[in-house]
Amino acid sequence: MKKFFVVLFAALIAAGAFAQPTQNEASNFVASFIEEASQAGWLQIGPADAFDFAEQVEPFILDVRRQEEFDAGHIEFTTLIPLAELDGRISELPQNLDAPMLVYCAVGIRGNFGLMYLKSLGYTNVRNIRGGFGAWVAEGLPVIE
Repeated sequence: MKKFFVVLFAALIAAGAFAQPTQNEASNFVASFIEEASQAGWLQIGPADAFDFAEQVEPFILDVRRQEEFDAGHIEFTTLIPLAELDGRISELPQNLDAPMLVYCAVGIRGNFGLMYLKSLGYTNVRNIRGGFGAWVAEGLPVIE
């Protein structure tokens, strides 16, 4: 039995089971994003505050849902770029990396992925609408149908 554990331990070491992850550009970005997000309320903005922000600042508003979701209803002055297409449609985003931006999806999950991707591109003034389009509608804010 002792021999079994010695062999198992040696196999785990050989397989790298106790290896520490290495730092690289991607892991460093994620670590800095998590630190920044935790200090900024996860870079979220509530629907009512997002509405006021849109009225006052006129930000670029990015909807990362699918076309059929957008067609069923969306926030006015929104640009639709589904999350799966975002990487190939970067040219449609503001050229100014400091431009104010709002991003949203149906409930907030894809919006968070979009937010993280935009931050990785260097955008500095972007927020995800907390709860997405569903929360926007639930608060009775205006939509285009």
